[in-house]
Formats: sequence, structure tokens, C-alpha cells
Amino acid sequence: MMATLLIWRGRIRYFFEKHYLILRGLIKAVVAMATMMLLAGRFPEGFFSDKYWIFPAIAVICGVTPDAVSILAVVAVVGIEVWQISNVLAITILLMITIFFLLFGRKAKEQWYMLLSVPTLSVCHMGFSVPMVSALFAGPSMIPALIMGIILRFSLEGVAEYTATAQRVAGDANYLAPLQYLVDYLISNRSFLVALIVYTLTFIVIYYLRRANFRHAPQIAILVGAIVLYTMEMISNIIWELELNLILTSVLVIATMAIAYVFQFMHISLDYHGTRRLQFEDDEYYYYVTAIPKYNVAVGDKVITRILPEELEEEKADLKEEVEKVLAEEKQQSQSQSQSEEEKQ
Repeated sequence: MMATLLIWRGRIRYFFEKHYLILRGLIKAVVAMATMMLLAGRFPEGFFSDKYWIFPAIAVICGVTPDAVSILAVVAVVGIEVWQISNVLAITILLMITIFFLLFGRKAKEQWYMLLSVPTLSVCHMGFSVPMVSALFAGPSMIPALIMGIILRFSLEGVAEYTATAQRVAGDANYLAPLQYLVDYLISNRSFLVALIVYTLTFIVIYYLRRANFRHAPQIAILVGAIVLYTMEMISNIIWELELNLILTSVLVIATMAIAYVFQFMHISLDYHGTRRLQFEDDEYYYYVTAIPKYNVAVGDKVITRILPEELEEEKADLKEEVEKVLAEEKQQSQSQSQSEEEKQ
């Protein structure tokens, strides 16, 4: 069974590598269109409610342009939809995204993928998959993007909730009333706090377990992470009465585990980020080898000696000259000594 799966995995990889440019552009277009439609679907009476034909056109452009264009397109769609409801809320959300970009987003585009995937997959009730899958391939540097994604998710939910009370708030003389509503929504929403704790803790648990030095560490990390996630959700449901659908939550956690196992199996890459220790022996000695990634070694402590064939010949010539020089000096010394002895006699 495993051999068959490995064969199919190899065929899929070969097909993807053979048609990399076409498939990557197609996947980018589909993902961009799905993301824009799901996020715009949170606002049934938004700007794009009767203009969904725009999304395929934008998706085609995203498929043939750099990834930054796709990210900007999604952010622009979110900003336009929120602006239709309240320009104060739109400016606030865009300002939060801008601050995140200035602090973290310039370092890796994967930060943006995680930030946008949390609110997008949460529409399909699959937000659990983000920390579980990303922790298999990313490091703790992605945690700020995960937190920002959770904030963006619940901010968009708060804006959607605000539309129900927009007529009442419209008569309010306070220009910042929508912003106050959003702040109160985030503070009073217990699900927001639970998501911050559960997602972050799940990410950390899976990350450190899959890097552990024992067999099947990634598979065990997925299982333990799913147990931690489910347990925390149930405890939060009991303590704060979140009224979770237990059957739906159980199904979603199992589905998330299946997705994580599929991604891990398809990836199966060697992890060179941690220190690796190897022990072996022969008839006379035991050998202990420790391999440390280069970026973990300080520049001052790292000494690399490379001997090329040309350099080896030069070193031999230099050594020969040194030996001849030493022999000549010894010969001169012996001659001078013999001459001094003859003079004495």
C-alpha cells in the first residue's frame, strides 16, 4: 500500500514539475478567485454583491503576475467591501494590515499567505487547518501572521455584525461609533480569545514535536496537535459556554488531521534546520557525528578549508621550495663549520 502511494506521489510530483509554470499560474488564479469570493461573501450587500464577474478577470491577472499582485488584489477587495459599510472601519483594517506589513510582512511572503488563509478558511469552518498544516513546514516566525490573521478574521465578522445595526448607528452623531462598535465586539467576543490561545498553542506544540529527534515525529505531532486543539476547544466550551456544535467540531478536527497528513506525505522533505546526531561503529572504534546547520554557527567560529587540485599543486611547490631552502641553509652551515675547524687546525 505504501509503495503504491509513493509511486503515485512521484508521478504527481513529476507531472507538476514538468508543467510547473502552467499549473502554478492556474492554481494561483483559482486560489485568488476563491479567496476573493469567500471574503466578499461575508457582505451580502457589499460592492461586489452583484459584480462577481469581476473576480474571474482579476484571477486571470493574478495567475500571470507575481504573488504580490494576488495579495494586493485580495486586500483591495476587502478594503472596498468594508468601505461600503464604514470608511472608518475600512481605514482601521487597512491601517492594521499596513502596520503588520511594516513590522513583519516584508520578511517572507508566507506571512501573507497565513494572514489571508485564516479569515478565508474560517468562512468554510476550516480555520483549524491553518495552524496544524503551517506548523509542519514553518517556524515560530509565522506566529505574528497567525495572530494577525485571527484578528482580521474576527474584525471582518464584527464588520458583518455591524451591518445589522448600521441603520441604528447611522443616526449617531459620533463619527467613530463604528470603530467603537468593532472594539467592543472584539473585547466581548470570547471566541476571539479562545482562537488566539488555541491556534497559537496548537502551532507551538506541532512545531516542536515535529522537530523532535525520534521516529515518525511529524505524524505524532499532527496527532498530538489535534488532541490539544480539540481538548482546548472543549474546555473553552465548558468554561465560557460557547455553544459549539460538538459533532461538527469533531468532524472538522478529524478532517483537519487528514489534510495535515496528506500535506506531510506529499511533502516529506528532509529537515535541515535542527542539529542531527549519528552514531555508528566498526571492529575497533565507535564514531559519533554531529551535524549543525551553517547558519547556527557564528562567522568567527566557522572555519572552512577547501583544497582544490590547483591549490594542492601550489602548496606542493611552496613546500618543495621551503624544503630546498632549509637544506641549502643546513649545507651552508655545515660548510662554514668545516671551514672554521680547518682554520683552527
